[in-house]
Amino acid sequence: MGDTLLEEKGSVEMERVEEVKRKSKEKESRFGKRYGFEIKLHCVKLRLEEGLPVGLLCKEVGVSKSAVHHWVKAYEERGEAGLRERRGFSGKKKKLPGPVREKIVEIKKREPFFGVKRISHLLKRVFFLSASPETVRRTLQEESLIVPSKKKHPANITRPRFFERSTPNQMWQGDIFTFRLGGRYAYLVGMIDDYSRYMVGLELYRSQTADQVIEVYRRGVGEYGVPKEVLTDRGRQYTTWRGTTRFERELGKDRVKHIKSQAHHPMTLGKIERFWKTIYEEFLVRAQFGSFEEAQERIRQWVKYYNHKRPHQGIGGLFPADRYFEIQGEMRKVMEKG
Repeated sequence: MGDTLLEEKGSVEMERVEEVKRKSKEKESRFGKRYGFEIKLHCVKLRLEEGLPVGLLCKEVGVSKSAVHHWVKAYEERGEAGLRERRGFSGKKKKLPGPVREKIVEIKKREPFFGVKRISHLLKRVFFLSASPETVRRTLQEESLIVPSKKKHPANITRPRFFERSTPNQMWQGDIFTFRLGGRYAYLVGMIDDYSRYMVGLELYRSQTADQVIEVYRRGVGEYGVPKEVLTDRGRQYTTWRGTTRFERELGKDRVKHIKSQAHHPMTLGKIERFWKTIYEEFLVRAQFGSFEEAQERIRQWVKYYNHKRPHQGIGGLFPADRYFEIQGEMRKVMEKG
């Protein structure tokens, strides 16, 4: 009889152990700890940068909706550090230090068009102060600098998948942006490094021909070296249906692979198109130029600011130069430490 009791007791203990294991696995699944950092970051970028619907994302990657929502929230609040495995995080809100609050208010008053994510990244990268986008939002609302807004739910549509090269100069994206300047059309011809979002070449012209495209490419190569690939659209300056263009022959001299983008394809010109939106909204629509030459010079200066002093949301609040010159590792440590 004693043996029977011991066996029953052992059986109960084993059941308890299995229950603990099961709950532990459920907890890990809930908080995403069964997945590596790269998978988490990949999912977050698909969701935030490409707008991929959560349901489709979960189906494509094979993760739960709760995991995706948790990773996105962690990334928005704490950046990439929020996606790494952490222990002992209580989730309790800490009181915001006075200097951080003052800096948030100062930035918003100086740059009223800056959003909460931009201010959060600026605090981390420039001032080494920590405040999540939600903390920034709450602070600005308390200071009556913004009004609460309803959350927008993106339409449930399929978007192109996110892609990104893994090293600088692995791929450049080339494109042309048209806008009105002084009552006439003007053209920005540019090239951006896919991995770092660093502008390797940009110039303002009154026309958009192969000569301008080649000139920007050659200047970029002269300063930063030869890329392995160049991605462009199918504009006449870049390619033709028959034969090869002068631009393609220039790439051939450097043994650079020319990739032509297609509509609704993962490999789109999204990064340089996002740059066009940024320079137009943050600079061109606000600036006044006395001459075309002045516009050229001031645009060159703005590009230097973009490369070296403007936190980029697509790369976790780093400057494009941080990534292009491969100093992002040490810089992230400083930013996270504060």
